Amino acid sequence: MSEHNYDVIIIGGGPAGLFTGIACARNELPTLVLEKQKYPIDKACGEGIMPSGVNNLRKLGVAPFLEKYPYHLFKGIRYVSAKGSVAEANFAEGCGRGVQRTKLSAALLECAETLPNLEIQEGASVACSLEENPEVNIKNNVFHPKLLIGADGLHSRVRKLANLEATIPKLKRWGCSTSF
Repeated sequence: MSEHNYDVIIIGGGPAGLFTGIACARNELPTLVLEKQKYPIDKACGEGIMPSGVNNLRKLGVAPFLEKYPYHLFKGIRYVSAKGSVAEANFAEGCGRGVQRTKLSAALLECAETLPNLEIQEGASVACSLEENPEVNIKNNVFHPKLLIGADGLHSRVRKLANLEATIPKLKRWGCSTSF
C-alpha cells in the first residue's frame, strides 16, 4: 500500500478502532489504524462482549481468530446497587462472551493482518489538523485521508479538534477484571 494513500485513518487502536479498521478494509477502503501504545494493551474494560457484538464479530470475520482464545459465555446481565437492589435479565438474542481484552485485541490484530489494505501502526505519535481537510502528521509524513475517525477513547483528542461537545459525567469510576 502506498505510504500516503489512505482513504481512512483511524486514531486509536483499541477494540473499537481495530473493528472499524477491519470493517473499512473489508469494504475496500485503504485504511491506517494508529495506536499510541504498544500491544498488548491490558485494561479492565472491553472484556464483556454483548450478544450483538458477538454477532458483529462473526459477520466481520473475526470469530475464527477469537475462537482459539479462552472465553466465558454469559446469558444475561446483573446489576447490584450500592444499597443492594438487584436488576437482572437474560439476553434475548443469544449469549455474550467474556474474553480478556488482550485476547480480543490479539484476535482483531490477527484478522487485520490478513487484509492487504489495512495497516496498523503501534507506538504512533500523531499530530492532527481538521481546519479544511483532515491532515495527519506521523514522523514528518503527512497524510490527507478522505475520512478521519477518532477511536481514541473517553478524552478523545480527535473529538476536541473537531469541536464536538461531550459531557463526561463526574461519576466515580471503577473496574474489575477476572479471567476464567
